[in-house]
Amino acid sequence: MSFLQRAEEFFAACRQLPDRQPPSWPRYFLFCHAIELALKAYLTLHGLDILTLQKKPYGHNLKELLKEAANRGLGSGPLARGDIELLDEAHTKYWPRYPKHDGKPILVIDQFEPYLVELLSERGARQSQPIKTWARS
Repeated sequence: MSFLQRAEEFFAACRQLPDRQPPSWPRYFLFCHAIELALKAYLTLHGLDILTLQKKPYGHNLKELLKEAANRGLGSGPLARGDIELLDEAHTKYWPRYPKHDGKPILVIDQFEPYLVELLSERGARQSQPIKTWARS
């Protein structure tokens, strides 16, 4: 359950930071890391151990984590999975942590928020009740 709790904490911290243009890199990092942790929470409850999740092909790779979660019954639709996969390159290449990247477009994370809420609410990732959504302050 610690992966899920941390995912919720990272998401809550993300929601507390102001949205800025160009994107707020701290918000971007917190958001993508919350997705990674939510997926890892789902996968640990569906048979993968923590050591396996730390190694390739998983690690920080959102595409691989999503693919494995879908194989294990994750209820997110294909559009949600495809959209979240769009965040993979920025996340795995640490764009939010190290501002140099190859000039590719940077996606605005707000459009992905419903997918993260869906992941955090996924019945398979939580044995009790769905996450409450946080109001932005």
